[in-house]
Amino acid sequence: MRNIRPDQDKWIVGAFVALAFFGCLVLLRAGGMYVSPDETANAFFAKTFVRTGTLSVYEPLNAVLGDVLHPRSVVSIGARLVPSGFIGLPVLFGAIASLVGYWALPFLTPALAGVAVFAWYATVRKIYDRDTALFSAILLAIHPAWWLYSARSFMPNVAFLSLLIFSAYALVVRPSRGQRFAFVDPAFAGALAGLALFVRPSEVVWLAFAAVCAAVFARPSAKTAALFLAGLAVAIVPLFSFNAATYGSPITTGYTAVSSAETGEPSEAPTSESAPAHVAAPAPSPFLPFGFSRHDIKENLLSYGFGLFWWMTLLAVIGFPLAFPRKSLAREHRPARNAYLAFAVAASAYLAVMYGSWTFFDNPDPTQVTIGNSHVRYWLPAFLLSTPFAALGIRWISRRAFTDLARHLASAILVLLCLGLSVRVAFLSPQDGIVRAAEGLEDARNVRAEVLGLTEQTAVIIVDRADKLFFPYRRVLYPLRDEATYALMPRIALRVPLYYYGITLPEKDVDWLNAEKLAGLGLRIDALRTFDIETLYRISQRP
Repeated sequence: MRNIRPDQDKWIVGAFVALAFFGCLVLLRAGGMYVSPDETANAFFAKTFVRTGTLSVYEPLNAVLGDVLHPRSVVSIGARLVPSGFIGLPVLFGAIASLVGYWALPFLTPALAGVAVFAWYATVRKIYDRDTALFSAILLAIHPAWWLYSARSFMPNVAFLSLLIFSAYALVVRPSRGQRFAFVDPAFAGALAGLALFVRPSEVVWLAFAAVCAAVFARPSAKTAALFLAGLAVAIVPLFSFNAATYGSPITTGYTAVSSAETGEPSEAPTSESAPAHVAAPAPSPFLPFGFSRHDIKENLLSYGFGLFWWMTLLAVIGFPLAFPRKSLAREHRPARNAYLAFAVAASAYLAVMYGSWTFFDNPDPTQVTIGNSHVRYWLPAFLLSTPFAALGIRWISRRAFTDLARHLASAILVLLCLGLSVRVAFLSPQDGIVRAAEGLEDARNVRAEVLGLTEQTAVIIVDRADKLFFPYRRVLYPLRDEATYALMPRIALRVPLYYYGITLPEKDVDWLNAEKLAGLGLRIDALRTFDIETLYRISQRP
């Protein structure tokens, strides 16, 4: 691609970034509806932060009901609804939205992702060369995992990685080099890394391990290291401040707060954002929090690390041997390449072992391998780090052609093939693709509108998995089939209207509830309206 002028690269990258950004709008059109409880909670608390500058909302009914009214990914402590996950994304996005307005909130992650692609181009170009940087940026922009989690704009994974890319850009490219204030680059890089950890502090272990491995080869000066660490420390301080304001202790997070609220004692066992959706037996080690399982690592790597995006994997496998610096490479360029290789290998290996040992059941059918499985988002850093290797793979294949025209044509065909396969997986997957998710959200929005029209603003709706439909427009309690829920029903029905929304109950189950289970509680259940396979029921006191 040597006949492409350097100033044309930005237009090529920009075209793919624009394609990716507008692709995200397919999912964002269902405004106010989200695929997962995590997204619902992050959106709610980002808006709360804009309004109040805090991450808590008082729920008066919880003062008398014992903190039971809250959706998944939210916990109630002392009648205050607070996040049960990490607080960095709501704070960061809420701070930005307070300056530009609520309208910007759904677009922040796709926008960060787009800018990060440009920063990734500049970073890889500094380490390798123009062609590798160009293909790396293109492959990142259209990678199915990056695309999906950019579209799911209130998930923290892409925002976390975008901030890391900005940090790498400041540290590697040194945009202020040669200027009077050049020393700010490593400090700024540290601050950006600190913001990334503010968004996802659970990533600190593998990130620190990979950074130490890279530093062995990069050998940064003591001044650079000190400035980086100082910037990181300054940026991470707000995490402890907001933890203290939200949970009462600077070292308490949403995950430990959940356990404390339920048991009265802090928990040392980590919990995933999608905890209700999967099962694990985590070990207490901070280095391998989910234990170690060779079998699970092998199966998960084959399914999600290699098989799901096989074309990207194939290109990366071809290009990986070419990533090592050759003897002909100038000596001053070798440390950067060796450092990158060390970082990429260390990070990918650690992530493979750590998350590969955990089994997720995000899909009702555990045998299905889909892009919506949590392994995809947890291994997103490895997919990002593999893009230069895949880029080198494209270059190696295209250079097998005999003429310049044939080589350019081969490169273009490979990129277009990657684009087509990425669109197929990211958008057209029948279970978790962006198009299917958008259709599901549109249907859910119609259901929500009807249910809100049938229920009072003060109502409580008991749900099984539909909390993300109705919160925060209605109070929610889950699940129905739980003795604690049944015990609370008379107390709730005495104070506010009470409903149940879920899979339509067989007539014999409704009769049994009215004749036996609810009759003993002085309650009855009546169907109000059916929506496909689900029904809204009214639970009321018996006359």
